[in-house]
Amino acid sequence: MLSNFRSFAQSPLALIIIVLLVLAFAMTGAGGIFTGSGTAVVVVGNEQVSQRELAYAFDREVQRLQQQNPEITREMAREEGIANQVLQQQITFATLAARAHELGLAISDAAVVREAAAIPAFRNPVTERFDPDTMRSALQRVGMTEDQFANDVEGDMLRSQLMGALTRLADLPDQIAATRYLVAEEQRRMSALVLDASTADEIADPTDEQLQAFITETPGQNGQPLFTRPEFRAITLVRFQLDDFIRDVAVDETVLRETYDYLVETNQIGTPALRSFTQLTAPDQATAEAAAERLANGESAALIASELGLDAPLTLDNAQRYEVPDTQLADAVFAMSQDEARAVEGRFGWSAVQVTLAEEANLPSFEDERERLQADAARAQATDDMYGAISAFEAAREDGASLEVAAESSGTPLEIYQPLAQNSFDENLDFDPERYQALAAEILPVAFAQVEGFAIDLQTYNDTDFFTLRVDSIVPSRPFELEEVREQAESRWRSIQVDTQLQARAEDALAQLEAGDDLELVSLTAGGRTESSTLRRDQTAGGFTRGAVSTAFSMTPGEYRMQQVAEGRYLVLTVDEVIPADIAAAPAADLAGIEGDLVSEFGNDVVFATRDFLLREYEITDASIDNRLYSLAIGETDPSTPQ
Repeated sequence: MLSNFRSFAQSPLALIIIVLLVLAFAMTGAGGIFTGSGTAVVVVGNEQVSQRELAYAFDREVQRLQQQNPEITREMAREEGIANQVLQQQITFATLAARAHELGLAISDAAVVREAAAIPAFRNPVTERFDPDTMRSALQRVGMTEDQFANDVEGDMLRSQLMGALTRLADLPDQIAATRYLVAEEQRRMSALVLDASTADEIADPTDEQLQAFITETPGQNGQPLFTRPEFRAITLVRFQLDDFIRDVAVDETVLRETYDYLVETNQIGTPALRSFTQLTAPDQATAEAAAERLANGESAALIASELGLDAPLTLDNAQRYEVPDTQLADAVFAMSQDEARAVEGRFGWSAVQVTLAEEANLPSFEDERERLQADAARAQATDDMYGAISAFEAAREDGASLEVAAESSGTPLEIYQPLAQNSFDENLDFDPERYQALAAEILPVAFAQVEGFAIDLQTYNDTDFFTLRVDSIVPSRPFELEEVREQAESRWRSIQVDTQLQARAEDALAQLEAGDDLELVSLTAGGRTESSTLRRDQTAGGFTRGAVSTAFSMTPGEYRMQQVAEGRYLVLTVDEVIPADIAAAPAADLAGIEGDLVSEFGNDVVFATRDFLLREYEITDASIDNRLYSLAIGETDPSTPQ
């Protein structure tokens, strides 16, 4: 079957079809051909989150993230937990909607229309009034249908109605805003003895024995000795990368032109011609001409039909050519201008027709579309070429070929890497950014999970590409020898010695200050310096870091505390004075802003509390989620529990 398909795929007709499929999937999403509607990922009361709704919501969130960072892919979004966040959001919406409907809350169509009319993006730039056509264009640009937009607006308004009712149940006392202002604006005058590396005594050079013991015994963050040489692995790699195949593709001009013509004929590019018209069917040419003349003079179509004994007028609004059943009538109508009326002989007889709206097609030229068509066609051909190479490669492997032989038989490059660490450093500990970009994120972690000497099955990565590899040799991790890291080890050893010395000084100074000695005198004996500053909770200055200021606001005046603010930097801190804020002098705008923040925070708390309550009431747990449909909705091929 596969070979038959590949034989067909070599023909020009097949390439046109492949290009059209790529374009269709780009416009509509490939998921629709595999999934049905009405399938519930989770049911909440009388509401549900359907597979289609979740897929749409996830796609919109990915598109939003890609506007901020074009490098983000759907796979990255899934790995970062974005899909599960979207699912939880949709479940929240469903719980609120279920409860709102149970309470009899509803949103009228008129309210939805008013909400839409208030959106600036839906206004005609000339008239500055709400315009349905402008709305449709704006929705089309963001990939949303009118029904989806209406459902979103209705859901937002329904949730706002419900949450508004809940949040109005409790008034926030003015005293809360006043208290927050007093806390935020309170100041403290603080002083500190500062001890840092610049005041430390000279450290004697370490002996080799001291350094060797330091190298062996000092642990790193992973619990292993700090100076440990990482494990290295030599690998043989075979990659199938779509971009490599695209570079080798040359697309025939005929394919591009035939694809363009098809897209024009099916209204998949540009804006199609539209007509709105009124039609009066007539028994003969004379009657049709008489009716057309009266239409041109502004008479009502209904009145003309009544007086001439004709059937009721037929109207068609914003129709494309293919939507007019009579092709001869369609040809005539689309040749007419706005407000023109004439008698037309169609396939089914004579009619009087008046065009009430005429919008001509706005089609990009072939040259305008060439670059996009070229890219899509090249991608389609390259995809087929890549799968052809994969098929040949895998066929060779099934016959027992090694990676080397299979790569040669399929015309695929073979990559051989000398031992690398998992972060892509080589054995000389040299770092290559390009190598890191190519291997470290997805390929090397796989390599470091394999046993030596066995090629693995093809793995997907980068959404479009594939790779397989074999670990050829493993260089085990080991502690560094002294001569390999003498300079780094001595530098680190000295830093620790300085820090230990300064910590001891700070502890002695703290004891003296707590015994009642003067701060300035203690600074002389400790070898440090003093600093003072008056700060709010959110301010820093000089040696008073954010952590030090936070500590100061937890102290009482006259109290002393020692704090390490960085390696080799200590403070012995005291609060000299607490300076309260004056609520009477508080600007009204500041208090209003605080009140607004409190209302927003309270509203969020209400939303989360309501959601948790409703989830318990509707008995929604992880077991309520259809993991197969969840996986399909977010584009995973293997169903799994949301993480």
